Amino acid sequence: MEVKKDSGWAWMISLATFTAVTLETGTVKALGVMLPTLRQQFSTPTWVIGLGISLAPGFGAITSPLAGALSKRMSPRSIVMVFSLLAVTALIVASVSTSVPILLLSLLSTGISRIYNLQLKSFLLGAESVVISQMVIYFEEYYDIANAFGQAGMAVGIIVMPPLMQLFLDIYGWRGTILLLAGINLHFTVSGALLRPVSTVNDTHIGKIHNNDYIPLVQRKSNIDSYLANVVYYLDLTLFTDASFLSMLTLYTANGYCLTGWLVYLVPHSIDLGFEPYHASFIATAGGIGNLIASIVYPFMTKTLSPSLLLYIGSLMITLSLAMDPVVSLFHSYIGLALMSIVFGFWRAIAMMSVMKVIKNVIEEEKITNAVLWINVGYSVGSILSGFFSGWFFDLTGNYVLSFLTLSAISLLGICPQFLLEIGNNSKRKSLSK
Repeated sequence: MEVKKDSGWAWMISLATFTAVTLETGTVKALGVMLPTLRQQFSTPTWVIGLGISLAPGFGAITSPLAGALSKRMSPRSIVMVFSLLAVTALIVASVSTSVPILLLSLLSTGISRIYNLQLKSFLLGAESVVISQMVIYFEEYYDIANAFGQAGMAVGIIVMPPLMQLFLDIYGWRGTILLLAGINLHFTVSGALLRPVSTVNDTHIGKIHNNDYIPLVQRKSNIDSYLANVVYYLDLTLFTDASFLSMLTLYTANGYCLTGWLVYLVPHSIDLGFEPYHASFIATAGGIGNLIASIVYPFMTKTLSPSLLLYIGSLMITLSLAMDPVVSLFHSYIGLALMSIVFGFWRAIAMMSVMKVIKNVIEEEKITNAVLWINVGYSVGSILSGFFSGWFFDLTGNYVLSFLTLSAISLLGICPQFLLEIGNNSKRKSLSK
């Protein structure tokens, strides 16, 4: 059975993305809710626990190229089931940790094991693509709707997980909460068992679904004898000579820094301002509501505004919302924090849904897969740096104001290369047209 663009089977990709994003974001947010408890339990500086939590999404993204390489040798079904079990096992180990090194190592293992998450989002494309780049390939007419639905998983994770985790903390303690979190993540193993094998895709990235065994990737360019040449070819390292790709890499690095800092430290920041933990958890829920609203209205916004313009507006609004933190903190305003969270969640979702369409416009289609893999590595670098520096700034100053101001500055700096590049390209086009 041939898989076509905008087909019913293609919508399974969007559904899988929705599920994966829900648990990935929800897990990081859940660990962020537990940060004050873990800091107190292990009597350690804030940056240590923050760094440990950021390792989960960080190393999950670093393994993106490995996910692409493994998918050339193994079926997505095997990858999802094996690595999901590893991730769950790592969370179970975290729940019985008795020291900071064991806790950090288990969280690191959770991040590495999240290679299954990447594969779950890409099982339809098997060997040729990973992460959400497949939605660019499998959707054309309904791409905006499919993208919005898939990314709505972030909203669900942010809305549900914070108050749920705080409830679990109050009833079961931090060890029981992490154990329950492991149980929630266990459903990925079952999901992996249900994945249908796929064949190698052709040049148009449209594959055929088979009910027999997985068909491995056909060896390409066998005449390349040089190992280094093979590495450059399979990993598309020539992307690093492309200014458009480098601007997207910078943008995703900044996004990783801002999102992880917000996910991990928003609830601790609210508690530090004097709000009860359970009330503080609903500050994060407000951000999820903003994200969900964005997922609903985004397809309508794209009818009148270009992806680039939405990306620029979104990045600017993210910067402004985070820059308002000193004022909100000065007045200890619960409503102010909630509004700031809603604005951040809304425009962050708009910006990230737009960026995939920008990538589709500036990167050659045959290179999109590896481009998305590499920008996810950039995301991981930003994520890990944020886990460290945002916590370190708190330990240094005694509050989170500097941490959130840094998130604001990084957001603005991240969009600058793409903005300057587009201005330069427009100038060149005008010169050539004269």
